[in-house]
Amino acid sequence: MTYKSTLFSVHPLDPYGSKVGGIETHVRQLLKYCPPDMRLVLIGVDDSGKRKLGELTEVELYGGRFLFMPIMHCQHEAVNSAAKSLFQSTTLRFFVNFIRFSGRIRALAKEMPSSFDIQRYEFSWLCRLFGFDYVLTTHGDANPDQPMDSLLSRYWFLHKFNEKHAVHGAQHVYSVNQQQTDRIRADYPKAAAKTDFMTVSVDDQLFKPTPYLQLDGPLKVAFVGRLDTFKRPGMMFKVIAELARQTDDQVEFHYVGAAKPHSFAEFSSIAHLSTCHGFKTSADVAKLWPQWHMGIVTSVFEGMPVYVLEALCAGRPVCSVNLPQLSLVIDNDVNGAVLTANEDSEQIVQQLAQQMLQYWQKIRSGQLQPEVVSQMVAPYKASNQMQVLFGRHQQLHSDNGDVVTQS
Repeated sequence: MTYKSTLFSVHPLDPYGSKVGGIETHVRQLLKYCPPDMRLVLIGVDDSGKRKLGELTEVELYGGRFLFMPIMHCQHEAVNSAAKSLFQSTTLRFFVNFIRFSGRIRALAKEMPSSFDIQRYEFSWLCRLFGFDYVLTTHGDANPDQPMDSLLSRYWFLHKFNEKHAVHGAQHVYSVNQQQTDRIRADYPKAAAKTDFMTVSVDDQLFKPTPYLQLDGPLKVAFVGRLDTFKRPGMMFKVIAELARQTDDQVEFHYVGAAKPHSFAEFSSIAHLSTCHGFKTSADVAKLWPQWHMGIVTSVFEGMPVYVLEALCAGRPVCSVNLPQLSLVIDNDVNGAVLTANEDSEQIVQQLAQQMLQYWQKIRSGQLQPEVVSQMVAPYKASNQMQVLFGRHQQLHSDNGDVVTQS
């Protein structure tokens, strides 16, 4: 195969593994939608502990073809949990191992015009150290006063320091919500012209609207992703419990992800109404949405939750606490609800449950159609947005670089 350029995707992800989240979905879509004349190299991790580090192998996965170089072995139990100390940080260990294998990576980068796609501010230092051009996608603002599982709450000053230098050093910056885009432009005026808003993408080859099923049975509410503290799992479970109270237990809660909801005290009251599906690939999740009716969001903050885009693209309404960016894809009169407040009081629990019951009635009465629910997601389909990102990288690649033929 003849390649014109190379795109390096740098993230502690095992393409065969079970790590979930918005960034992981973004990386997997890079692997799937990469143009055939662009060589994509994933610099990632090996969860199995069996692959040789620093060795480049060709992989066909997610409908795409790419090269994979693991630079670190990562314990399976750690991939979906937050580090409790700096030295347990997967990001820090990954950073160190990148330097360890930098000679091999630099050699690959010199073979043809190349650029790097990064999601973590910390990895910008690696690109700047070795002179690599990079495009930065940042996945949402947090606040040190908000509940977080990660080390950010204790090392906030380091996060802001890394952000500043990552933004200034990037050839281009994308943010997944408009509020953060505006904030970055205001905080770093010299980078304003190269900073754009672009949400995470929904894989429209997988997620398609389908008819609502089993309307004479219980309301089936689903959540897909990690159960980080900032997502307020306890509040989510309280909303399900309130739905159960108001419907005489005619509700089911479906959780997809590698976390353990039983570790939250609030889950005990809805455990008998719940199904934990464990980790599933995007293709698996797409097959599950036709069985469900609705999604729920209780997060303190988010970027643009890919789970929400997938639910809506599948024709399922989503009800959420107030996250301003969701107004781009949710109309309160059409395909879900975004409340005016974002807190975890009993009043908000009641309001969220009431909105969900109102949409359940619309579904059962035929007032709501899956195709209508999905319409607002159209601008954020991967088939459109990923090409914009690849086009940005292609602009960075030299027009007169050597073309490499690789079988």
